[in-house]
Amino acid sequence: MNIVFPDKSVLLHNGVFHSEKGIKFVDVRDGLTHTILIGEKHVPPGGENIPPWDCAIFDGHNPACSQRGAGPAFPLAWSPDDMGWKFGSSHPGLCQFVFCDGTVRPIRNHIDPIVFGLLAQRNDGRSVPEH
Repeated sequence: MNIVFPDKSVLLHNGVFHSEKGIKFVDVRDGLTHTILIGEKHVPPGGENIPPWDCAIFDGHNPACSQRGAGPAFPLAWSPDDMGWKFGSSHPGLCQFVFCDGTVRPIRNHIDPIVFGLLAQRNDGRSVPEH
């Protein structure tokens, strides 16, 4: 789902990971401090150790286990019972993320999904509102 802003620009699906091709830090033009690199994955109850919800990052048979989307179509999980394929955490009300600058910072579960999508973008040229 693409988001179209009032100026007619589009929020693209353009994060820091791409299959078969690496992304250099210089390509993170929105700033390393404003771009998500890695986050905690949500695993709903009963999904522990069951693909595609949960498995090791090195499991070449189930790559979806170690991947999650971020943005309007993929907001953060709001509760442990959320059945969505999302980022999420067992920490009440927040989820921990590593940003491209190496800092680890929490993001509130109820963050605006568009702002969450902006944090996941590496080169959209938009400033990220306070979250």
